[in-house]
Amino acid sequence: MYDPRVKKVRETLAEKNIDSLLVSNFYNIFYLTGFKTLTTDEREAFILITKNSVYLFSDERYISKNFPASPAGRQLPISNFQCRLIEPGKGLIFHLQEIIKSEQIKTLGFEAEDLKYSEYQKIKEFLGNVNLTSTDRLIITIREIKDQQEIDLVEKACEIGDQCLSDIIKIIKFGVSEKEIAFKMEMWIKEKGYDISFDPIVAIDANSAVAHYNTKTGEGKIKNGSVILLDFGVKYKDYLSDMTRMVFFGKSNNEVENAYQVLLNAQEKTVEKVADFDFLKDIDNFCRKQITDSRLPNYPHSTGHGVGLEIHEYPKVSFNSPDRKIIGQVITIEPGVYFPGKFGMRVEDMVVIDKDLKPKILTKFPKTLLII
Repeated sequence: MYDPRVKKVRETLAEKNIDSLLVSNFYNIFYLTGFKTLTTDEREAFILITKNSVYLFSDERYISKNFPASPAGRQLPISNFQCRLIEPGKGLIFHLQEIIKSEQIKTLGFEAEDLKYSEYQKIKEFLGNVNLTSTDRLIITIREIKDQQEIDLVEKACEIGDQCLSDIIKIIKFGVSEKEIAFKMEMWIKEKGYDISFDPIVAIDANSAVAHYNTKTGEGKIKNGSVILLDFGVKYKDYLSDMTRMVFFGKSNNEVENAYQVLLNAQEKTVEKVADFDFLKDIDNFCRKQITDSRLPNYPHSTGHGVGLEIHEYPKVSFNSPDRKIIGQVITIEPGVYFPGKFGMRVEDMVVIDKDLKPKILTKFPKTLLII
């Protein structure tokens, strides 16, 4: 599973005439090795990919001092894999110096989008005999093409999300707050042994007109005629789902129903048209045209994004995206319509690009007008 990923990185490095690559991004390390630390935002590990080996650098919390060849007491399934223990007097620079010398490395690549400037300066200071070369989204771009195992995990996450929403709909009643619904969503997911992809977004009435609403700071409650936006996801074995559905409570009005019908038609037509476009920016343009041709306002966010280990990955489905449609991409299609101070709506599905370059919908919860 991991060897083909490392092989792809090596092939890309060879094309760029780079001898080795220092990987600092948490998700890229996990993607290439299966190794992860407890936090995503603290620098607790690096890996180095060379022509011959893969090296993991971490401290005694993750690598046993008495058995440094194996992280967390297990051997990672990677060919020519080694662990190097970071400890007082033997930090990352020390190990890099040894490896660069032993493998006669001339060029060391690094992740320009992730490595901190202070880290770069320190490496440059102590590794002056090697040519430091920045790489731009090298592994992130590789990650946008999911293998079948990744697709299966994402599909399972979507299936769990469908099940969650089926139960959560039952608690939507008069007077229930946004925070309560979001809490029940999170509790349902965690009681089943999974985790959330991100903090659920539950937005009622005027709050639903805020495209990236923060439910934690909101005070919205359901009343008769309420428009309710539910945007959430499930993490299953490190892979994520993302789905948005609309619920209408009590007696709705023609303005709300007509806007929803236009939005739903635009979203469903766009999913169908994914098969016809080579460039993802054309998907974005098509979707927006469906909305604006019906004299509804354009939406202030992209039509979609990649999903995998992170909730926002490559490729991008936006008006300025350079990305092409490729087999194995997992993307969202999520247009919206927003009327500030009144209400907003968004409908979001996840799709995978299949072997025929057609979209397969992964989020199955119904999208028909749902009035409770």
